[in-house]
Amino acid sequence: MYSRGMTISFLTLVLLVVQSPSTPAGSLAHANGVKIGEVTATRVVLWTRLTREAEARNRVAEWDPAEPHWVVPGAEGEVRFAVRERGRPDRTRFTEWTSVDAASDSCHQVVVDSLAPATHYQVEAQGRAGELRSSFAASFATAPASTDDRPITFVVSTCQDFPRRDDLENGHVIYRSMLALDPDFFVQTGDTLYYDKPEPFAKDKATARYKWNRIYALPNLRAFHAAVPSYWMHDDHDLLKNDCWPGQKYGELTWDQGLGIWREQVPQSELPYRTFRWGRHVQIWLLEGREFRSPNRATDGPEKSILGQAQWRWLEASLRASDATFKLTVSATPVVGPDRKNKNDNHANVGFSNEGARLRTLLESVQGCFVINGDRHWQYSSIDPETGLREFGCGPASDAHAGGFSQALQTDWQPFLRLAGGFLSVRANGEQAVVRHHDVNGNVVHEVTLEAAR
Repeated sequence: MYSRGMTISFLTLVLLVVQSPSTPAGSLAHANGVKIGEVTATRVVLWTRLTREAEARNRVAEWDPAEPHWVVPGAEGEVRFAVRERGRPDRTRFTEWTSVDAASDSCHQVVVDSLAPATHYQVEAQGRAGELRSSFAASFATAPASTDDRPITFVVSTCQDFPRRDDLENGHVIYRSMLALDPDFFVQTGDTLYYDKPEPFAKDKATARYKWNRIYALPNLRAFHAAVPSYWMHDDHDLLKNDCWPGQKYGELTWDQGLGIWREQVPQSELPYRTFRWGRHVQIWLLEGREFRSPNRATDGPEKSILGQAQWRWLEASLRASDATFKLTVSATPVVGPDRKNKNDNHANVGFSNEGARLRTLLESVQGCFVINGDRHWQYSSIDPETGLREFGCGPASDAHAGGFSQALQTDWQPFLRLAGGFLSVRANGEQAVVRHHDVNGNVVHEVTLEAAR
């Protein structure tokens, strides 16, 4: 445990090192790289952060509350993006120069639209402050049009914590393993980091931002996100604290502050629940499970909800309207489970059993639909005994993060259970979707083939 005195000492250092607005002479960079988000066939949201140096400071393995490690000071200046089709420098587009400073943690994101489907683009984040200049290169491909018959491969992960990374210098090994598969896109299902875990606990805005800056300065993460379009979902630990709901606090960190930092640190769409089409055969739905939920302790019944009425209307209408071969619903938390009996904050728990049953019934009624979920620190495949709905839990980002379940809790409707870290991949075409669980090194440890409906 850390004493209150240690926490105050750490925060004082963070405030001095990270939030100072001045930029030292001769230094300007993008230590957190570029995040390529919310990609469609014609649109992308690009994100970068202006920093004073190209790498984090004090990159040591051992945590010392008196001397923070992996500190990534932001810089005050202006940023913009150059975007061009690969191999076509004559068709470069520039976004507007935009000022960044400590008020936004030196972060900037911008929408770039009017892109061409299934097209490779090169991106350069550019920064300036006085005579200083900086740049960081990235690339991505837009989604194919909804009539495009090509196969799609994507990867899914959850639950990554800086202290539990399996490569102390470079970050979580799964990012190298996932990149080796050359995926079309990536989904991070939540618990991107942990405010309510030590080294340090993030009970205020400065420390919460420090945790974001630190984890996305890790080389493996930075290289992956500069090359793979990604979609981020939030859950409890990367908003506030375990099993949280709107209106709560964690130390001095309020719900609104936690939500604001989330929207500052990753590329955003207008709504937190959204759907994305990738060609003729794949469409994903990213459910929002925190912003509209009832308190976990409320009495269960028809009015108690995780999704909220507006999201329900959107989900039912958009699922019914889709003609994609495979319709993949991605949830930050379990829908089928099973989960531990002492948990009470997801659709697989008794606390939300009414809405859970309704959701499983809806999803199973939609042809080609199955569920991928995060949150749980184990990998699994389950088949709901009531509806037949299939769910695949991707598992945590490292072996050190695995646990909290046991083989004794496995049921006969959960044919696969592995208490270890890794990630999930899906490859889909017009004939089938192959769902694979991988270990952290990319080795396939479980595989299921789902046939397309005839």
